[in-house]
Amino acid sequence: MHSLIEARIYTVNTWYVNHIIKESTIEGKGQFATEKIAHGTMVLKVGGNIHHNENNSFVNHSIDNNINWDGANNWVANKDIEEGEEITMDYRQWVMLEVPDDHWLNRTH
Repeated sequence: MHSLIEARIYTVNTWYVNHIIKESTIEGKGQFATEKIAHGTMVLKVGGNIHHNENNSFVNHSIDNNINWDGANNWVANKDIEEGEEITMDYRQWVMLEVPDDHWLNRTH
């Protein structure tokens, strides 16, 4: 008889800037810059599904985000990010579905 072994695949994120995880006013925990990040800087390469946090990214959603998806799992600063500022992304940039206007992804925080 064979036994079924459940395996969880952990994905890896590559951060290109200094950051720290701490409590967020948006939701739970978030990533915060520990240095100034210049507009155009590659911030993060993502492995896995951020929305379900299977990659332990702790990058929160904001429609006033400060990093943008480049279409290839890379996230780049879309403006200068100040030291101490939360690093946020707009999940709507990579969610491949239509969401109604009243969906939480369309709310400001």
